[in-house]
Amino acid sequence: MKVLSYQIKALFVEACLSAFPELSQEHLKKLVTIEEPRDKSHGDYACPAPLRLGKTTGLNPKEVGERIVDNFPKDDRIGELSFAQPGFLNLKLSKAFLEESLKSLERDFNMESNEVYEESSRPVIVEYPSTNAAKPMGVHHILTSIIGDSLANLFDFMGYKVLRINHLGDWGTNFGKIIYAVKTWGDKKKIHEKPNQEFARLYVKFNEEAEKNPALNNIARNIFAKLEKGDKEQEAIWKWIVYESTEDLKKLLKRMNIEIDLTMGESFYRKITENVIKEGIEKGLFVEGKEGSLIFDMGEGRVPALIRKKDGASLYLTRDLAAVKYRVETWNPKYIFYIVDRAQSLHFEQNFHICKALGYAQDTKLEHITFGRMSFAGKGMSTRKGNVIKLEALLNEAVDRAAKLAAKKGTELPRKEYAQLAEIMGVGSVKYAILSQDRNKDLSFEWEKIISLDGNSAPYLLYTTARARSILKKSGEEALKGLPVLTEEYEIVLVRQMIKFPEVLNRATLERKPHIICTYLYELASAFNRFYNNVHVIGANTKLQKRSRLGLIKAFLNQMESGLGILGIQNVDRM
Repeated sequence: MKVLSYQIKALFVEACLSAFPELSQEHLKKLVTIEEPRDKSHGDYACPAPLRLGKTTGLNPKEVGERIVDNFPKDDRIGELSFAQPGFLNLKLSKAFLEESLKSLERDFNMESNEVYEESSRPVIVEYPSTNAAKPMGVHHILTSIIGDSLANLFDFMGYKVLRINHLGDWGTNFGKIIYAVKTWGDKKKIHEKPNQEFARLYVKFNEEAEKNPALNNIARNIFAKLEKGDKEQEAIWKWIVYESTEDLKKLLKRMNIEIDLTMGESFYRKITENVIKEGIEKGLFVEGKEGSLIFDMGEGRVPALIRKKDGASLYLTRDLAAVKYRVETWNPKYIFYIVDRAQSLHFEQNFHICKALGYAQDTKLEHITFGRMSFAGKGMSTRKGNVIKLEALLNEAVDRAAKLAAKKGTELPRKEYAQLAEIMGVGSVKYAILSQDRNKDLSFEWEKIISLDGNSAPYLLYTTARARSILKKSGEEALKGLPVLTEEYEIVLVRQMIKFPEVLNRATLERKPHIICTYLYELASAFNRFYNNVHVIGANTKLQKRSRLGLIKAFLNQMESGLGILGIQNVDRM
């Protein structure tokens, strides 16, 4: 899967070196960049080398541009090269090259020559959705879940070995409260039916009762203390709570078409945490703080990181250090990605800094993949008591709205298939709304834009792919076996768009940003719909034209299905 822009850049560097032999190749590699013209009618690629070299050489940019054109290597891929003010060279690919490219686009992508992929047996670990046991997933979990899964899918697609890990919050004093509540008021049958919902209800009940009788808090602390010391009775109840909770979580993740390879709770790292603390003390990195606490000096006047509380209890940070130690020793990953809200930036800054000091991440790159906040039509999401929006409720509303949209537009699907369509459209719409925006920006959730067959939305993409699939099914013929022929501008525009897919995937991989893929898929679908509305396929003038256009549709479907698959959005056969 070669990135064409990289090859085009090499041609420009060669031309510039021939035109200005006094300049070094290394200098030109840094100076020459390849861009996509804002106005696509200007060409497929733009290079600002004339403007930049004009400043370096003191020559007029137009004169520089003419020299580059005169020295440009002969290449069958290049159709036209022209100068544009204030100092750009616009390049159009040749029609012959586009026709040749279309044949390879019909096939599955070949990852062997992908420039971003680094041949390695070392995996990439992606940590998400980082849920808590005994709690329903709230809407605030949806961003880490969906962004994390799409990045894991992307790296998987790009040829990396990916390990998806849910770092489960299954340890802490709150479990003393939950264990007490389960023993006192719990009904195992009700809990088994809706585990996390029932655990949350029992937790709220405990806090309400504790307000009347504060002694309950001491009882809960004692229960957790027994659990920490290995009390068999408390441990059996705790294990059952975690099991029921995670099984419930799996159902919701499956509904969102999200896969997790391993769920590893914080409790798993308890003993490793002791080793981390011991190593830090022995190396002189962890020193005594106030009242017997343990701290790490972050330096440069920054606030020290608390490693252990004065009562000897470890913290979330300490368990995160232990997780890195375990993962590096067990899998030796190339990267560990943490898909977490940007509000946790300080935590990860401390985590990464301390890991390097301890020698845990010498050859493993730790990255905090941040994202912005989410609101509903300008209103923030409160997480105060009794006002948490449950993720399941959000998905249910999305599916309900999708069903109403399908009914409004009209459908002849059987009842069961109609329900499946609404589920795929609803869940897919939520996922696409999140992924289609730059993850670093705040997201305002607006149902009217999200559940829509118009504009940049999942239903629009799904409808377009279903439309393309129906043409292939109706045609009853295989795609072209031989070199395609492009006779209409709408065909050419569509192929020009499709050959950019490899570089879109590479850019999304390098920047860790799924919205780059979303933007591409929307532009691709728009180009296809213009083609569909203006060019006859089954009613083409010749058999050669017909089969060539069927090949174009097949290539389009290959890319749409691959792109939607990376985003974790299921396809539909018809709508």
